[in-house]
Amino acid sequence: MSTAPKPDRSDTSELRERVTVSSVPVSQEGRVSVTRRLDIDPAWLDHLLLATCEMPVREGEAAVVECLVRACGEILGQAAVGACFALPALPGDEVGEQRIFKCLPPGEEARGVGVDPTRLFPGYAHERALTVESNGTTLHVASDDPTIEDDDAPVMHVVRRAALAMARGLSFARAHEKARADAENLRKLNDHMVQAEKLAVLGQLAAGVVHELNNPLTAIVAYTDWLLKRHENGDAADLERLTRIGESAARILRFTRDLVAYARPSSETPARVPIELVVERALAFCEHVLAAAGATVERRFEPGVHAVRGMPEQLAQVFVNLFTNACHALPAEGGVLRVAITGRDDVVVVTLDDNGHGIEPEHLGQIFAPFFTTKTDGRGTGLGLSIVKSIIDRHKGELFADRLSPGTRFTVILPRWE
Repeated sequence: MSTAPKPDRSDTSELRERVTVSSVPVSQEGRVSVTRRLDIDPAWLDHLLLATCEMPVREGEAAVVECLVRACGEILGQAAVGACFALPALPGDEVGEQRIFKCLPPGEEARGVGVDPTRLFPGYAHERALTVESNGTTLHVASDDPTIEDDDAPVMHVVRRAALAMARGLSFARAHEKARADAENLRKLNDHMVQAEKLAVLGQLAAGVVHELNNPLTAIVAYTDWLLKRHENGDAADLERLTRIGESAARILRFTRDLVAYARPSSETPARVPIELVVERALAFCEHVLAAAGATVERRFEPGVHAVRGMPEQLAQVFVNLFTNACHALPAEGGVLRVAITGRDDVVVVTLDDNGHGIEPEHLGQIFAPFFTTKTDGRGTGLGLSIVKSIIDRHKGELFADRLSPGTRFTVILPRWE
């Protein structure tokens, strides 16, 4: 087997390192032994050491494998070197894909092409494969020289060191990628914390505005009632106008009081909660969002009162988030929200269907994770569904998301009030 050119020196024996690999006694007295020595070219090890130090761990695992395959190809000259790199399995897959890296001597590229699945270089007489990692990553060397079949051959000594270097490089690349992902997650978390603080301040300001509205609204309702009683025999058109003023003011007053109750810290004591009232309150809170989305709400409530065991403010938050998310997913020309409430054994089931763009299959397993969002327009913090899931869990209920055609279905299952 030919090798890479060696440095020009007068005494080539000085370039060789004698490495003892075994000592086997051959006589009964134990005085005579045969020592086998390997002739390892220091230039090979220098080249491998340099490649090891320059592994591009910042560029990822594949770059590390490619770097060491290329370095081994340069070291071993006429030998073919390759690697089978096993990629991590994706969620739901039992095994991951594989990438093949090859480095062949110039003009011998055709010898690395074939149909034998057990070899990377079927055109060569001999091929060895060394396990780099237990996940299936292997390092291959092939040649017509039979010495590569000898574990004590200098070539295999270098290849084994390359396999160890590759394993260490892959470990460093994964650690670097994890550190980079952690830094990115920390940056995103900081951004979310800033946004959450802004929303908290905005909520405090809104609570103050609502409080200030209550007094004039109360006065409007009271004076409207007084005018209606005083002029009950007056002009019918004027009485109709006064009635509408009173009804509108009373509606706003109810909304502001419900909003303050919703924003108030929730009680930790579960109570009997009619789920129909909670859903209607949430729809009232989301009225402006529904109107902006051009959404039509269809109610399918099973007759009777379906009372659950829970905290009303927290349950209202669940449905406010679900309705808001559904509105954001509806088509531009408007859509339909279908809300159904049914009783089943010892639970109450609330389903929310929409005809929006739906959830991508690869996202279904992530939508309840904190800070996961597919909204790129600034409307999503990635916390809404995570909070919804935690509230349902605290209520000892269940929450499911399913794809429709088109749209999405969320199913909330809560324990019935006993």
